[in-house]
Amino acid sequence: MTKEPKLPPEDEDLTEELRRDLENLIEDELAVEDLTANKVAFLRAWLKDDLHRAGDYMRGLGGEIRTLEERTGDWLLDAADPTETAWPNLVRCIRRGQPWALAGERVGAGEELQCLGCGYRAMPPENSQITPCHRCGYGCFRQIEGGLDE
Repeated sequence: MTKEPKLPPEDEDLTEELRRDLENLIEDELAVEDLTANKVAFLRAWLKDDLHRAGDYMRGLGGEIRTLEERTGDWLLDAADPTETAWPNLVRCIRRGQPWALAGERVGAGEELQCLGCGYRAMPPENSQITPCHRCGYGCFRQIEGGLDE
């Protein structure tokens, strides 16, 4: 025995039920649109925040790269042999007859020393022992008579 499907007894009930179903579908579609609009707004805010954080990260990374470049430059200069640049300066002092001194010698009165490696100038105390340059570590200096006045 097969059952027959139950239909509303009157046509009005059928149209009323279709109208209710149609209203429910419209409400569901509007809810989906609201949900989609909310998700789009959320996604837009999230992307904006993400771009802001990425910009901050890139600025920080750029600063770190500059720092690493400076450190690398310092390491390369530290590794370079100062005699490559200082030796010609020492030879120039000798040819011109200018006084020069080496680390370990004693300083005379009123003598200023200029490093032949980097050009750093210092006026150590009288009769003290000359130490290697505080800036580059090279131990050969040009003696400047009269000190800082010259």
